[in-house]
Amino acid sequence: MGGSLPEGRVPRVNLQYEPIGSGAGIQALKSESVDFAASDMPLTDEEIGKMAVKPLHFPTLVGAIVPVYNLPKVGTLNFTGEVLAAIFSGHIRTWNDRALVQLNPTAALPASSIIVVHRADASRSTYAFTDYLSQISGLWKKEIGRGGRVPWPTGEAAAGNPSLAELVKKTPYSIGYVELNYAIQEALSYGYVRNAEGKFEKPDFRAMGAAAHVVENMKADFRASITNSPANGAYPICTLTWLIVPSHIADPGKLREIKRFLRWAYSDGQQIALKMDYGILQPPFSDYVRDQIAKIQ
Repeated sequence: MGGSLPEGRVPRVNLQYEPIGSGAGIQALKSESVDFAASDMPLTDEEIGKMAVKPLHFPTLVGAIVPVYNLPKVGTLNFTGEVLAAIFSGHIRTWNDRALVQLNPTAALPASSIIVVHRADASRSTYAFTDYLSQISGLWKKEIGRGGRVPWPTGEAAAGNPSLAELVKKTPYSIGYVELNYAIQEALSYGYVRNAEGKFEKPDFRAMGAAAHVVENMKADFRASITNSPANGAYPICTLTWLIVPSHIADPGKLREIKRFLRWAYSDGQQIALKMDYGILQPPFSDYVRDQIAKIQ
């Protein structure tokens, strides 16, 4: 994604949103055809080193990735990372597998085969989901790994959160993973996942905010993973999304307005995120991020 502010002095600033994808947005930033970009995955040190102007990462939202499923007459299910890894790697194949029954003793789990649904395209959802599974399961880390796109050993593919949600919705006995807001919009059943404390946490704005509260290793570098957060009350499959802004902006008008936009984003703008089922940054993490605005010169 990229964004541009117009040249010259204008009474109101026109911020143009271009939904072109993270990769294309970064390329546009490198070519200086946009003023800043947004990405679901942070830049590596190598990528930053190749850019003419060092960019700064500004975490904006906290998103939750939830396991969604289509099981008639079955309510909320509990999952662990180990069980999710076994399902999405094809080692658990039926809904009444002993591991699932032990986690959900009161649920009427059918003997039906599990139909796995995963993303066909590179995505933040896949990156966060597989990052979490790689932390929990040594076998997953070794055989499949983490990434925006991975070599899925089983399942049907769908491109984009809406398509994946729709495929799960129309396919009985299926399971997939989407961002929380898509699960809510499509009225899909979604599960609770056991966190680092051993609790099955509901993915809501409080649990997402808690996941981003581990800030000791993010005071100077905001690119860290927040999956499997050890924080109290955290939902374990959470991810940040970032605005990527050049640290030097030659145009004084754009410099002023981009800084003003960022200050708004970390104040009144946060309420918009809550209405869309995203989590927001909490103090002191949000304070550290807001302080970084001064580094844009």
